Amino acid sequence: MEELELTLLKETDPLLKEPSEAWDFKLDGDPTALITAMTKIMFNPNSLGIGLAAPQLGVMKNIFIMGTDDKLMAFINPKVDQLLGEQELFLEGCLSYPDLWLHVRRNTECVVSYHQIDGEVVKEKHLTGLQARVFLHEYDHLLGITFDERVQSKLSLELANKRRAKKKRQNAKMAKRLSKTVLPA
Repeated sequence: MEELELTLLKETDPLLKEPSEAWDFKLDGDPTALITAMTKIMFNPNSLGIGLAAPQLGVMKNIFIMGTDDKLMAFINPKVDQLLGEQELFLEGCLSYPDLWLHVRRNTECVVSYHQIDGEVVKEKHLTGLQARVFLHEYDHLLGITFDERVQSKLSLELANKRRAKKKRQNAKMAKRLSKTVLPA
């Protein structure tokens, strides 16, 4: 199997705002190589995400993965059949937006349909809690919607970006100080 070399797009890349298209199992073939490459990026020690959509890697196809190394799920051509439960405000991050954390309001439950990696269709899977939130976050990527567009107010986004910039400056100062430190042999 051919190994794909993909890199994570950063928040300024216009492809993140573009909707993706359906994966065609006949034309596009077996998605295993893509899902394997996505898994390596998501579980990279510098990333450590719990979800990743193909458009975040510049692959404009309706595929995303989510989960942990214990239980990873691939969703191909997913659809949201129903939004259920309350809408809840919760802190989210995104691998394409390093160190940015935003409060986003999403439904606590959803019913979804999708294809598995072998092309088998799963219908009316009920997701709750964190699984529902991650699914909806990654599904948004397939529509060209990023989580900063879901934030409650522009002021919240502005404050979060200021906190991120401050933390980045603090980390740079710390790195500079550490680089001047001479450790005994």
